[in-house]
Amino acid sequence: MPLGNLTSQFFANVYLNELDQYVKHKLRAKYYIRYVDDFVILHENKEKLEEWKQLINLFLKEKLKIELHPSKSHVLRLDSGINFLGFRIFFNHRLLRKSNLKSFERKFNHLKILFDEGILKREKVVESLEGWLNYAIHGNTYKYRNYIIKEFNKFFPLKDEKIRNKKKHYNFMQKVKESELQFAVQKTLFNYKNGLSIKEIAIKQGVKESTVWGHLINLIEHKQISVWEVLPREKICKILSKIYSRKDRLRDIKKRLKDESITYDEIDCVMASVKAKKKKSYVRNSQ
Repeated sequence: MPLGNLTSQFFANVYLNELDQYVKHKLRAKYYIRYVDDFVILHENKEKLEEWKQLINLFLKEKLKIELHPSKSHVLRLDSGINFLGFRIFFNHRLLRKSNLKSFERKFNHLKILFDEGILKREKVVESLEGWLNYAIHGNTYKYRNYIIKEFNKFFPLKDEKIRNKKKHYNFMQKVKESELQFAVQKTLFNYKNGLSIKEIAIKQGVKESTVWGHLINLIEHKQISVWEVLPREKICKILSKIYSRKDRLRDIKKRLKDESITYDEIDCVMASVKAKKKKSYVRNSQ
């Protein structure tokens, strides 16, 4: 059965359900995640993981007639990064594996050749690149995605060809525009997590401080950063006490506070955290 085929993925999940039951109910591993034949188990005790590795391999041989890949099954520290689903995952960030980058670059160069020779239309290149961007966005790849989009615009100009699926092409071009904003916001998150102040981030990224505040507000609302990481506890509590509804206008909250040391940006950050909580409760109630 070919790899990547949806049927093969389905049967792999059915077949490896026995492994899931064994790991969760026999070994009682608390932190276990599997995607098809790729799985990770987390535990604070190295000896325990070594023991589980041997037991799992024995179980796979006896019950499922398969075994762990000898060169791909390791017990590693989290700070050294874990290879999973094409990414190298660390505590606070995810990187694309070098082998994946090289594979994509080979494919990208092949697309350039086909396009230059007139064998491939720009529309087909768009479809291919869109799939890659949707995958790469799950890692800390804003610089690389920005570079790829620039390369796309450079090597795949819009010629006098008829676009058959105008809606799909339009949606892709919208994603290109949106990605520029995503790159900037994720860049702010990266710099803020690395200890830079708002003023330092603004200087480094060549933007206004208000723009950086806007990025932080966006990140808070989408739960990529906590408001408690951005503002002092005292200010957050004071602002929260003057928010009566998530529909409150910032200027009304500002009037209630009667504190000139608290800015509109700070109020907006707290409002973003309130909206984030409301979104979470809405999803829970709708289930």
